[in-house]
Amino acid sequence: MRRRNLMSAGAAAMLGSTAGCLSGDDGGQSLSIDEITEWPPDEYENEINHWNWYTNWRDELTEEFAEEFGIDNVNLDSYNNPGQFYAQIQQNHSIDSINSTGEFSQRMMENDLAYSLPVDMMDNWDTVGGEWKEATERTYTEDGEVYAVPNIIVVMPVIAYRDDHFDSPPNSWDIFWDEDLAGDILMWDRDYLLMQIAALYTGQDPHDPNDWDELEEVLTQQRDLNQTYYQDHDTAQQLLGNEDAVVAATPTNSALQGHATVDDSIRYTVPEEGTLYSIDQQVVPAGAPNPVAGAMLADYTMSEESAEIMWETDYAISAHEDAFDIIDRVEDNEELANLARYEDDWELQERVPLSEEVREKTADLYSEVMS
Repeated sequence: MRRRNLMSAGAAAMLGSTAGCLSGDDGGQSLSIDEITEWPPDEYENEINHWNWYTNWRDELTEEFAEEFGIDNVNLDSYNNPGQFYAQIQQNHSIDSINSTGEFSQRMMENDLAYSLPVDMMDNWDTVGGEWKEATERTYTEDGEVYAVPNIIVVMPVIAYRDDHFDSPPNSWDIFWDEDLAGDILMWDRDYLLMQIAALYTGQDPHDPNDWDELEEVLTQQRDLNQTYYQDHDTAQQLLGNEDAVVAATPTNSALQGHATVDDSIRYTVPEEGTLYSIDQQVVPAGAPNPVAGAMLADYTMSEESAEIMWETDYAISAHEDAFDIIDRVEDNEELANLARYEDDWELQERVPLSEEVREKTADLYSEVMS
């Protein structure tokens, strides 16, 4: 069984492949994605620099990718906040491929900081699930060019809970305002998630609320019911596992990891009011020193091999059309595999980047609630 650790930040790492050198002058720095005419490309660089916050998936995936294509020089790094890589790519940098969030992928597009990708040639583009492909084409395409390819799908936030505390799964955001659970509630400490939970609770649009005073009022009421606001997923899992809390707002993969590695009483539900899903993507930043290798890695993140690795290392769900069948095949724990499946009757909407105005109001809301 592979080592598992959800989205832990790691120091820069380097590893080498024993494969032979590849085509390209001076490491292929003169190559361009625009010049690719076949897949896989007949010429590509002998180096890949990969930034990704799913560090275990990153390590194993990039090692397999480098071995398959004979790339000798592999450099790995991670980040805690997408703003860290975004600051890097606005200046001279050495990043070829980034696992990005939707908001930052769109920022990259808006500011000419991402290269378009030749998805029509890529081997694995056709394996992406229809809904995720449609969302990508709707949100991350400009003038017919795709700038980010989907690889990880996360439903978040969901209600993670201890099933030995409840007679039936909690099915509403109301649970986070239940005074009987005061001191047993964990809330995720991210400003936009607090805003969106409050918006869903009050029946507002989680991307463009119309009553910010109401959001402040309900979040202030909710604040004193929390055992804590948490930032690290391991913290939430341990507090649930130790019965120091019985309910938490988390992403699906954190709840799955908690069930598998901390306490099998940890489960999750999607509230009847619905929630959102996020698509993490692979992007090749403008100015990448090895752009063709970066595009090849982006394609590889959509592969079946990638789907297996991301589940076995990080309990993450792939955008692959057969993601849940792949999990069924590689996961020995049938109960866990069933828990991982997304249900057809869930009310889900795509999380899209917030407007600048909503981002500013969200930051102000967070400051007022936390003051």
